[in-house]
Amino acid sequence: MIGARLRMAVVTGLLAACSAPRVTPDSQGVSATPGPCGRGVVVIESDYQSSNVSLLDFEGRVLSESLASSRTESAGFGVALSGDVVPSSSSQSGPELVLIDRYPAGVLRFVDLATARVTAELSVATGFKSNPQDYLPFAADRAYVARYARNANAGRQAWDEGGDILLVDPSLPAITGRIELSSALTGEPSNFSAHPARLLNVSGRIFALLAAYADDFSSGVSSRLVEIDPGTDSLSSTLVLEGLRGCTGLAASPDQRELAVTCTGDDLRSTVPKLEGSGVALLDIDGPPRIRQRFDASELGNAPLGFGLAYAVPGVLLLNTLGHLQDSGASAAQDALLRLDTASGKVDVLLQSAGEPFTLGGALCAASCAVCFVTDAKRSGGSVLRFAIDEQGNFAEPTPIRAETRIGLPPRYLGAF
Repeated sequence: MIGARLRMAVVTGLLAACSAPRVTPDSQGVSATPGPCGRGVVVIESDYQSSNVSLLDFEGRVLSESLASSRTESAGFGVALSGDVVPSSSSQSGPELVLIDRYPAGVLRFVDLATARVTAELSVATGFKSNPQDYLPFAADRAYVARYARNANAGRQAWDEGGDILLVDPSLPAITGRIELSSALTGEPSNFSAHPARLLNVSGRIFALLAAYADDFSSGVSSRLVEIDPGTDSLSSTLVLEGLRGCTGLAASPDQRELAVTCTGDDLRSTVPKLEGSGVALLDIDGPPRIRQRFDASELGNAPLGFGLAYAVPGVLLLNTLGHLQDSGASAAQDALLRLDTASGKVDVLLQSAGEPFTLGGALCAASCAVCFVTDAKRSGGSVLRFAIDEQGNFAEPTPIRAETRIGLPPRYLGAF
């Protein structure tokens, strides 16, 4: 994650430099009836300075152009949504949508879907820039938060260690505890820390995907998948993803018997991408997790994998790769959207980014509705691409959807509600 963000720094700077005051549509709540896939799709648009949150249904119809935006009134902290906002990677089923304002804010924002009002906010920064990456609801009074950053000056206030999973009570909201992850790195040098990137509930089992880096981010070691016992909120198992580093993508198969993990690799400093440590792992979770199959990035193409990952149908993955820039800032290679048949290993390139790397982003599939979505910050003025899929996981030509047209922020991330 850190390496890919460094490669995107030039792009982010250019977008921020071009930012201008924008006319924001009025916030609009929704009342959506759940169907076989849930209620709809959360789209977060961002130019890395400001954000907007739109909602679609699974047919691609716009439900709300702006549920919340950087103009939305704060419920308590007096700070607007930043340009680094993401949804939970898991579908949210309640009356509120939780937005994760990652860096530097470190704030969870609870937005009422019906009224589009921020009803509560919870800081998970605890005195440092904790960079929360994911939020996993578990019960009315319990949820988990993955905090990516480690605090080098811990001990000044409660829950300020970082590099951990916080326990929160969303009904209050308040922090109620934390899960220490250092035991997942047993055997590694003491200057390496766990950095949780994704959380997932699979039939009541809680999994967390951890990257692992030296404290100065000069090097990385193999990522881990840990299972958390929700009865004790402690680690019940740790799987070392040997040779795979910078792992940030985690998805469950439609039958809930397999997990897929994608890893960008450990290219931490260079703007020229390297494939070492990048790949896909398929994990059997019928018992304790174990690696059943693996595809190195070199088997899938000539670029490291990106952050998008979803199961189109059992045995077929949708994922993306990261392009890169020349030293001058010009495009050197495009992002690519891939279809991977995990049984045969066959890879199909569905499309490439439209002339600019780092523009293909989030991926979301709803197998029971035979549809997948991908964000494309460039194509058709910045759109969400909707793919119909058949029973074998073959993709039709995409339909571009403009989730919001007045602000003009490019779509980056997807969630479900």
